[in-house]
Amino acid sequence: MNRDQIILQLQQDYMKRREDNLRLYEQRVDGACERCTGLRELLNARHALVLGGIRASLVERKEGSSQQLPNAMNLLNDKIAAALKEGGLSPDTLKPIYTCPVCRDEGYLFDPSRHMCACMERELNRRILGEAGLQDDRQTFENFREEIFSDVPDRTGVSQRQFARRARNVCEAYADHFPDASPKNLLLVGKSGLGKTFLLHCIAHRLADRGILPTYISAYHFLELARKGYIENSPAPLSSLLNAPLLLIDDLGTEPLMQNITITQLFNLLNERQVSGLHTVISTNLDTSELKARYTERITSRLSDPTNWQKVSLTGEDIRSKLKGLQA
Repeated sequence: MNRDQIILQLQQDYMKRREDNLRLYEQRVDGACERCTGLRELLNARHALVLGGIRASLVERKEGSSQQLPNAMNLLNDKIAAALKEGGLSPDTLKPIYTCPVCRDEGYLFDPSRHMCACMERELNRRILGEAGLQDDRQTFENFREEIFSDVPDRTGVSQRQFARRARNVCEAYADHFPDASPKNLLLVGKSGLGKTFLLHCIAHRLADRGILPTYISAYHFLELARKGYIENSPAPLSSLLNAPLLLIDDLGTEPLMQNITITQLFNLLNERQVSGLHTVISTNLDTSELKARYTERITSRLSDPTNWQKVSLTGEDIRSKLKGLQA
């Protein structure tokens, strides 16, 4: 589903939520009326009073109706409270039931203008991430732990921590400036266990917080779709990747290599997205020479083009064992 389809589904779910809560409220009122003598008659009288007051003020415009209504309403409210107390029930028994009391389960607020309630925004973001296969909300820029990277300089005088910090800053700026980030594409390069997948997830979560739906896919899953499209001689299996506003491909180079499928489909995907001005972020364990050996010069030169791609390098030791220690 795209973002508009997710919002439409959300609106339908909120409508069902209102109906379910109204049903619960009516059941609660029925139970209170069975328990409290005369309560049903008092509630009916209050309802009639409200309708009559509205009719008088808006249609009949009777003088004095606006002054009489509050007094009569207060009297009925006192009698209703007394009936509830007599039946051993709390005055809150007859309060409407809302999952979100702020928007009253409408999903939107209208002051000063129509905008989405925070409860609906949270649910929208959660569903966007779920649609992208990124339900783990721990992989965010806010949870980036630079202290797990070594601060010992390498032979160039730069530490692993500095590489990681720079990569985080580049990826965060990219996500914050999307879709105006320049260049439009990122290539995250480094051996396994250096945080490339984590950074891809961070980008996706930051965009989801802004209501933008990213498309995340592993290189292995890309191969499955590419093979399906090749066998069926159809572009349909790859259409969602071709048209995604942001495509995140993780672990390029770990998938099985099928010369007539992987390379051809990957080049077509990258080319079509570049022509369309769409954004792509790729992570890979391969350096430039390995990319060239595996995917040919044509694809590698495209990924190395600094006008369209920014290369983000990570280096150092595998941090996964340290990360497990912190999470234990």
